[in-house]
Amino acid sequence: MSAKTGRPKGDSDARQRLIAAALALFGNQSFNNVSTRQLAREAGVDAALIRYYFGSKLGLFEQMLREMLEPMLERLRAQPQAAFPSDLTGLMQTYYSIMAPNPNLPRLVVRVLQEDEGTEPFRILMTLFGEVMALSRQWLGKVLLNSGRLRPGVEPELARLSFTSLMVFPLIAPQVLIRQFGISLDADFLPTLIQHNVQVMEKGLFLPEDADMRTLS
Repeated sequence: MSAKTGRPKGDSDARQRLIAAALALFGNQSFNNVSTRQLAREAGVDAALIRYYFGSKLGLFEQMLREMLEPMLERLRAQPQAAFPSDLTGLMQTYYSIMAPNPNLPRLVVRVLQEDEGTEPFRILMTLFGEVMALSRQWLGKVLLNSGRLRPGVEPELARLSFTSLMVFPLIAPQVLIRQFGISLDADFLPTLIQHNVQVMEKGLFLPEDADMRTLS
């Protein structure tokens, strides 16, 4: 029998409020420690709406992750053809536009990845991240390798790791550590961080645009 047995009563934005509540609560507590009553109370809705919209607490967890990560997946699926390094800049802009306004999301990802691999939240997260990683490999392969500018001796897989680390670490690092650097990861600072990351990649991993490849062979 379908969970949707009739049109729910109440606020029209109840579904999105439940998504927001799931992000807030799962970002600060383990999946098992969050109850449907807590989720409903945080969202200000009837707990029955969790079953109506998502089937279960696990269904809400999965849909919350899908909706949070979908803009990143769309960006990767598009496989943009813009000139290097604007592709790198664009991907980082997309990542930060999703993660930075939702600090609970990177915390949730780290927490779930530290859990037992046999849990359902872990499986769901890895299913979604499996698609992210597969698309990232294709996308970064196009940007890093097909540009023809990767420095001789630089291992492509390690170049991907370096790019991912530069992009991801600031948002999953403890805030007390970030504050030691005298920075605040707000909307005003993030463009500076993106520009810095691209410069690090440009100067450390890539040849200048006008390099004569014949002298490097």
